[in-house]
Amino acid sequence: MASDGEDMNMTPTESEVSAAETENESEDNLHIDAQSDEETDEESLEVEEVPVTSEEVEMDELLTQLEDYAPTMPDALTLSIMQGCGFGAVDPRIVRIVSVCAQKFISDIANDALQHCKTRTTNIQHSSGHSSNKVDKKNPKDRKYTLAMEDLLPALADHGITMRKPQYFV
Repeated sequence: MASDGEDMNMTPTESEVSAAETENESEDNLHIDAQSDEETDEESLEVEEVPVTSEEVEMDELLTQLEDYAPTMPDALTLSIMQGCGFGAVDPRIVRIVSVCAQKFISDIANDALQHCKTRTTNIQHSSGHSSNKVDKKNPKDRKYTLAMEDLLPALADHGITMRKPQYFV
């Protein structure tokens, strides 16, 4: 049985002695390996503390503030849209952050449209020369504005969104 790697000229007694030696060596190796595993476990328990950065502190503060805040865009709607786009199980904190970002985006567009409306109405009043109207005598803060497509289109264009009326409305 030379395939076992044994020498063909060995006697059965010599064979048993060499087998016992290899068993002892393997037990010693196991004992050494067990000691080295214990040492690596102890070494892995020693964790070096990393100082907290100001960005991490600000993120923690933001997340705690968002827990109590209810954005205009409901979390259920945001989660539904995110799952429709391919997001799987999403952390509720991320859903809340996306909801707040969507609210900010919509409010920026609405604010820009309001500014376009104010500019447009001011330009119309000055170009027509009518300053004797009752509406013109009102305080500008009391004036009510209506969101119109002619104000919304430039506001959307400022944010990179191109919008056109369908041909059947023209």
